[in-house]
Parts: sequence; structure tokens; C-alpha cells
Amino acid sequence: MADRNVKSAKQLTFTYFSIVAFAIISIHFALLETTLEDFEQLNANNRLLHAKEIAKEVLNENSIQSIAIPPFTHAYIGREQLPAHLIIPDSLPADTAVELKRNSSDDTEFFIMRSELKIRDKLKTVYFLYFDDIYELSENQIFWNQAKQLFITFSLILISLLVILRISKRLTAPLTQLTNELESRSPNDLSPIQPPQGVVSKELLQLVTSFNLYSERIHQLLERERSFNRYASHELRTPLMVMKGAISLLGQSTSPAFIEKQRIRLLHASNEMNDFVTTLLSLTREENLNNLSPRVLTRDEMHNILVEHEHLLTDKPVSWSVDMRGSTVVKAPETTIKILIGNLIKNAFACTEAGTVALKITPDVIQVVDSGIGLGSTPRGDEGFGLGLLIANDICRKYGWRLNHYNNDIEGCTAEIILKTYDTPNESQE
Repeated sequence: MADRNVKSAKQLTFTYFSIVAFAIISIHFALLETTLEDFEQLNANNRLLHAKEIAKEVLNENSIQSIAIPPFTHAYIGREQLPAHLIIPDSLPADTAVELKRNSSDDTEFFIMRSELKIRDKLKTVYFLYFDDIYELSENQIFWNQAKQLFITFSLILISLLVILRISKRLTAPLTQLTNELESRSPNDLSPIQPPQGVVSKELLQLVTSFNLYSERIHQLLERERSFNRYASHELRTPLMVMKGAISLLGQSTSPAFIEKQRIRLLHASNEMNDFVTTLLSLTREENLNNLSPRVLTRDEMHNILVEHEHLLTDKPVSWSVDMRGSTVVKAPETTIKILIGNLIKNAFACTEAGTVALKITPDVIQVVDSGIGLGSTPRGDEGFGLGLLIANDICRKYGWRLNHYNNDIEGCTAEIILKTYDTPNESQE
């Protein structure tokens, strides 16, 4: 079940876009306010410095305490000459415009500048007061004009948000459709899914393809497990039946020779089961193959494998042979080799109604060559056919060998084990 605290793509898009839009509008307002303030300060400072030069000439020529300097400036000699309604800071920097406000409900802005001027050979403090009604009006007009532009910008951002939300919905709709399809499927349905309808992106197709490949791997693993279980059941059935039959026969006679015969049958069946289970378990656990001791395959070992499955040739005009050339060294237990070659021999015996089956062994290759029905056909009456190849492939893959099958030029087929060690484990070649 999805976490309720996790937001949808639409919600995330709205959240992130709102944050960006708010940041843009805030920065726009801040820049506008800062620009107007800086421009007003710069304008006042320049006008007051210009008024200072004019006042220097006028005050030296006339004995007056204040003068008006058109169009928007007044000069006052001494702090006591300043208008009483203004709140003047105790400390003012020299030749720098400072913004003031009148002591009233009116928030009209004044700028004041303090300068030291030499008037008729005396150094006096002169205050310059500046106020521009027209600039204040223009400033308000500029602000509201910018506010209109900001409103238009906000409207465009809002429209963009709606468009982006619509696009986001269309882009995420296939994902929602895909999620609904997967949720409605049964747990055992591993069939490939089709790309959803609507706007399908490259990334979505990659997701669908990857999901299908993953499902296919799971399906193959499940089928492999089922085949593995069928194979184990098939292989264990025969020794179990032998053991059951031998146990039932033990109660029918007290002859030492008869009892010994049944004991040997039980021992052989239990050894066969033990070898089989040991090999299967070895395929499921990780082990360092370098720790295995190399050993040489012997003719007797190969001969015994064929003899063990010779009952499959009952009433069949089929002969078999073992051809060993050179010394073949392997790093694998005898039980593993017995099951590996035994499965290939069983398939060859089952697929051959008449002719020959030859086990050919060289230092690098083991071949089982038959004159049977060839690849692509299944022998009648053998439910274990194909399951043996599954375990044979697993054994070869574990030990780094390669198992190949191919039809012969005239009749039958050849199962070939290449004993060369490969860096990459052998893939299934059933």
C-alpha cells in the first residue's frame, strides 16, 4: 500500500512551481523597491550637491540666513533656522543626503544634507533641505506601473502553472495506468505488459522493457524450479521403488543368499539416492572450485555409468561403446561426473531405438554420440526426458564447462561437454 505521506507528481509539481514563482515575485518586488530607493537617494544627493555650489555664491554676496534654490531646495545657515516640523537626527554626515519625514500624519519624504561653507571668511554650518513633489508623484506612478507589470507576470506564471500541471498529468497518466494494471494482475501472472496508452516517453518504454525482462527472468527461475522438482521426483522415484520392493521381499524368505541379494539392492538404491541428493545440494551452495583436487577419469568409471543405465536398452538392437583417448583430468567429484554423463547417456539410450551409442572422451572434450531420433524430437514413454539436460546444464555451468547439442550429419545427435574452463558461466543451451 502506498504511503499516504508521499505526494503525487502533480502535488510535487505544484509545490515546487509555487516555491519558484514566490521566489521570482519576491525578488522582483525587492529589486523594484531597492531600485526606486537607490534612484531617489542618488537624485537627492546630486541635487543637494548642486544646490551647495549655488548657495556658496549667493550667501557670500548677501547677508541672509536662508535662501530658496529653485526648483526644490532650501538652504539654512544654522540648525535653528530649520523648519520645526522636521525631526532632524543629532548627527548628520557631511555632504551626504539623508532622508527625513515630517512630524505629522503626512509621510512626505524630505532629504537633508549638512555642509561646512566658508561665508564671508567664516566657517558656518549650512543645511540643505530638498523635496520634490513631482518626483514623489512619478515614483508612485512608477511603482503602480511596475505593480501592473508584476500582476501580468503573476498571471502568466499562474497560466504556466496550469499548463505545467496539465502536462504533468498527461506525462504521469501512463504511470498511473501501468500501476493500476499491475495491481489488478494475479500474483501468478508474469506475462509481458504492454506500454500504456497516451503520451509514452522514452523513459517509460525503458521502464516497461526492464520490467518485462525482470518478469521473464522470474518466470524462467520459477519454471526452472518446477523442472528441478520434477527432475528430482523422477530420479528419486526409481531407487525408492527399488527400496520398497526389496523391503517387501525381505519378509518372504529367510535364505541368507536371498537376504544378501536384497541388502545389496537396498545399498545400491540408497547410494544412488545419496549421490543424487549430494550433487543437487552442491549445485545450490557456493564453493571454491580451486579447492577441489584434480582427478583422472578412468575407463572403469565410464563403463560402470553405461552399465548402470543399460536396462533402458532392453529389447532394443542398440550397442554401446567407450572410446577414451589420452588422460582426461577434471576437478569434480565422482558422483557429479556420474550424474552428468549418466543423464546424457540416459537421453541417448532413450532416443535410440536401433543403432549405436558411443561415449568418446579426450583430454578436453566428452561426447555422447547416438544414432537416434536427433534433436527436436521427444522419445516416447520417458517423462524424464529434458529434465536430465536441465541438471546437466547446471553442473556444466557450475564447473565452467560448456554443454552443446547438435545433430549428426547422417542420423542421431551428439551431446558434447567442452572441459575448458570459461570465465563466463555457461548459459542454458537446452
